[in-house]
Amino acid sequence: MAHKQETQHALLIPWGRFAHEIGLVAAIEAVKLHQKAYDHRPQGKVLEFFVAILAGLRHLQEISLAAHPLDKDVAVAQAWGQTVWADYTGVRRTLKSLTWEEVRALVAALEKVG
Repeated sequence: MAHKQETQHALLIPWGRFAHEIGLVAAIEAVKLHQKAYDHRPQGKVLEFFVAILAGLRHLQEISLAAHPLDKDVAVAQAWGQTVWADYTGVRRTLKSLTWEEVRALVAALEKVG
């Protein structure tokens, strides 16, 4: 029997499953990012940023500080192949540390899927 989880971001769950089907998650996960991983891989934080955009969040801090924080939504994280999401500060650090070469590789991965 599946464990029932509540979410305030229900539409992001089928989008996450669709992202798996079209190879988007695998494409992002395959991009080499030269950053250390502690609790979260940098590719997962890039996916989290993408999901935050899909959720309509206007500011990175809303990932953690909105009325219904995305980083606390385990159901959405799992739909996107993550066990949990990172705090917005970790997402910010990852985005800030990306090199232009890494950004181009991420864009190429998105275009390949698109």
